[in-house]
Amino acid sequence: MKDKCDESLTNFQIDKDIVLKRLNNLAITKAMGPDELHPRVLKELSNEIVEVVTNIFQESIDSGSVPTLWNKAIVTAIHKKGSKTLASNYRPISLTCVLCKVLEGIVRAHILDHLQQNDLLCNEQYGFVPKRSTSLQLLNVMEEWSKILDRGGNIDVIYCDIMKAFDQVPKKRLLQKVSACGVKGTLLQWIDSFLSDRRFKVVVNGKQSSEGIVTSGVPQGSVLGPLLFVIYINDMPQCVDSSLFMFADDTKAFREIVNSSDNDLLQNDIDNLSKWSADWLIKFHPEKCSVMHLGKNNPKNEYYLNGHKLCKSESERDLGVTVNDELTFKEHIESKISKARQIWGMIRRSFIFIDWNTFSLLFKALVRPHLEYANCVWSPAGKGMIKEIESVQRAATKQIQGLQRLSYPDRLRALGLPTLKHRRRRGDLIEMFKIMTGLYDPSAVPSFESVSENKLTRGHRYKLRRPLSKTKLGHNRFTSRIVNDWNSLPHEIVESPTLNTFKNRLDEYFTYDPTIYDPDI
Repeated sequence: MKDKCDESLTNFQIDKDIVLKRLNNLAITKAMGPDELHPRVLKELSNEIVEVVTNIFQESIDSGSVPTLWNKAIVTAIHKKGSKTLASNYRPISLTCVLCKVLEGIVRAHILDHLQQNDLLCNEQYGFVPKRSTSLQLLNVMEEWSKILDRGGNIDVIYCDIMKAFDQVPKKRLLQKVSACGVKGTLLQWIDSFLSDRRFKVVVNGKQSSEGIVTSGVPQGSVLGPLLFVIYINDMPQCVDSSLFMFADDTKAFREIVNSSDNDLLQNDIDNLSKWSADWLIKFHPEKCSVMHLGKNNPKNEYYLNGHKLCKSESERDLGVTVNDELTFKEHIESKISKARQIWGMIRRSFIFIDWNTFSLLFKALVRPHLEYANCVWSPAGKGMIKEIESVQRAATKQIQGLQRLSYPDRLRALGLPTLKHRRRRGDLIEMFKIMTGLYDPSAVPSFESVSENKLTRGHRYKLRRPLSKTKLGHNRFTSRIVNDWNSLPHEIVESPTLNTFKNRLDEYFTYDPTIYDPDI
C-alpha cells in the first residue's frame, strides 16, 4: 500500500452502455426511494430512458453536484430477532433513490479502479473489495491459527467493535482522506455534495415522521458509502505490528504468545488502535471488545482498552461463523443445524402436499444455504458431527410422499440431491479453483507448495504438496484436506476456462462416484 498517490482522478465520461447494463440489472423486488421511481419501471423502460439518464448522470458529475432529492432517504425498520414488541430488536434500513444508486455504482467502480491501479488499499481489508470475501478472510485466519496451534503455540485474539461505525465518520476528515487518495476536482466536489445536507424521514406502518438532518457519517443504504468508509479506515493497519484482519468495520488483531513480551506488544497495538481512533474520531466500544485465548498452555493474560479490561470470550461470532477457543466450530454447526430444522419445519407446516420437484427447489433455496455458508472454513472431520449435519437432509427427505420406505441413498438418487458431505467436498474444490486461477485476489489467498515439475508423471500441472501436520486440527484445515482431492482431478477439469465450466465438468466427473448419494462410504 502506498502512503500517497501521485495520480489524480478528477472526472470521467459516463458510457451509455454501462448505464443501460446497470438499469437492466436492477432488482425489481427492491423498494423504491423518496423519488417514488420503482426499479421495475426503470428496468422495463431502460432502452427508452437510457439517453436521458446518461445525460443527467454526466451533468451531475461535471457540475460536481447531486440533485436535492437524491440526498433524501426513507428509514424503515426490519425485524432482526427476538420479541417484535421491543424496538431494540429492529434494524433501521435506509431507502434511497434508485437512480442515485445506479450513479453511485458507476462512481464507485471508477474510484475502486483508481485505488487498485495505484495500490492504495491496505491488504488487511476484505470488505467491499473485488475478488475478496468473508470465506477467504476466514480461510486465511484459520490457516494462520492452525499452523501456530499445530506446533503447540498459543494465540491471543482481540476482537474490536467500532461503535456505530458508519455513523461516526466526520465529513471533512473523510474528504481529506479521499483527496489524499488522488480523488480531486469535480469528482471530489460531487462526493462532497453527495455527503452534504442529507435528510431522512422515518416511516412505520405508513406513518411518516418529520424530516431530520444527518450531521455525520457515510450514508446508510447507499452503494458508495461502504467504499468511502473503507477509505476512511484504510490507514488503521499501519499503527499495528500484530496480524490484523478487517472486513469493513469488523476488526480482529492477533499475535502468537511465546513469552510476556508478546503480551506487551499486543497491548501496545491495542493502545495504538485506541490512539488512532481518538485521532480520527472513531470510537471503539470497550464493553463489546473482547479477547479470545487459543492454545492449551495459553497464560491467558489480561488486556485493556482505554483503561477498561477486555472481557475473555470462549467463542465469537466472526463474519457469520461462530468460532470457539478450540476451533472445533461445534457451536456454529449446532446452531446452523437448529436453524435449518426450523426452516424446514416452517416449510412443512406451510404445505399440505410437497412433490419431489417442489421439495428440491425449496430445500436447495431455503434450507441448504444455512448448512453451507463458509463450510470450507468449518467443515467437520468427526464422524458424529458429519452424521448430525446429514440428519437434517435425511429427516426431510423421509417426509416426502413416495420416498418413506426407501433408504437414504435411494431417496437422494430419486431426488437428484447429493449428500451434504459431498456438497462440502465439492465446495472445497470450487474454492480451490478460485484460489489457483486468480478468481480470488492472489495477494490474499492461503499459500500452497507446488509439486516440482520433474516429479509430475500424470494428472495436471497444478498439483500440490500436502503440508505436514501433527494434530487433528492441522490435518483437517483447508490447505491440508483439499490436496488429495485436488491432485486427483483430471487436467481437463482443473484447467477449465471459467468457473461455471469447472463446476459443470466437476459434476460430470462425479456422476458415477458412489459417495455422492451415500455419506457412509
